[in-house]
Amino acid sequence: MITKNKIETTRYIFEKVYSQYHHRRFAMNDPIQWIYSYPDKEDMEIVGLVSALLAFGNAKSFNSKIKKIISLWRSPSKELLNWSRKDFQGVLAGFQHRFVNGKTVANFLYGLRRILEEYGTIGFCILNHYEKSSGNLWNTLQKFTDELRRLADSPLYFLVPMPNKGGACKRFWLYLRWMVRKDEIDVGCWNFIKPYQLIIPLDTHIYQWAVSLRLISVRSRNAKTAMVLTEIFCKICPEDPLRYDFSLCQAGMLGMRDKILYDERKGK
Repeated sequence: MITKNKIETTRYIFEKVYSQYHHRRFAMNDPIQWIYSYPDKEDMEIVGLVSALLAFGNAKSFNSKIKKIISLWRSPSKELLNWSRKDFQGVLAGFQHRFVNGKTVANFLYGLRRILEEYGTIGFCILNHYEKSSGNLWNTLQKFTDELRRLADSPLYFLVPMPNKGGACKRFWLYLRWMVRKDEIDVGCWNFIKPYQLIIPLDTHIYQWAVSLRLISVRSRNAKTAMVLTEIFCKICPEDPLRYDFSLCQAGMLGMRDKILYDERKGK
C-alpha cells in the first residue's frame, strides 16, 4: 500500500526530473527522434511503429537499423503501397538486428502495407479494434497484432509482441504514448484514446526507478507489474500517468538516477 506521503514525495522527485529532462534535446538518442522529420500524421504513425518495434538492445545499434529502414521512403504512407513482399525482402536481405532478421522485417512491412490498403492508416485500424474491444487497450493491441500477423502471413517472431502471452509489451505502450500524448516530446496523432488510459512502457530504467523508490517489490517485468506500476503512476498524476516516462528514462540512461536520489536524501 502506497501512502499519501509516499505519493507526494515521489511526485516531487519526478517533477524535478521532468523539469530537467523532459526536453526535445534529450531525444537525440531516443527512437522517437525519427518521427520529428515527418509533417504528416500518416507518416508519423508508420515511422513511429517501425521505430518502436525495433527499439530494443543498444540505442546506437537500433537507431542505425531504424534509419536504414525508414530511409527507403520519403513518405511511407504513400510509397509503401507500391511495394511487394519481394521488394521488401530484396532490400532487407542481410538485415539483422539481434534476434530479428530481414525476412521478418520484410514480412512485417508487407503486413503493414496490407493494413494501409484495408484501413487507409494505422490509426483507423487501431480505432476499429479499439471500438470492437470496448476501449480495452490490451484487447485492442491483441486484435491489432493478430490482424497484422494474419495479413503478413507470418508469426513475426519477437519483432511484434503478443499481448496475450503476459509480457509487458513495452514497445507497443511506448508507441501508444507517442501517438496519444501531445507535448514537446510526444506527437499526439490520435485523440480517441486518452492519456489516462495508457500503460507504462516498462523498460529497465522505469523498473529501476520504481525499485529504488520502493514503489514495487516484484522482481519480474511482465504485464502484471506494468499494470501495478501504472496504478501507482495514476495516483501520482491521475490525468496523465505517463507524464514522467520520457524524463525518467533519459535520466536513467544518462546514469543520473542514483545521484538524483542521493541528492534528494541529502536535501540538496
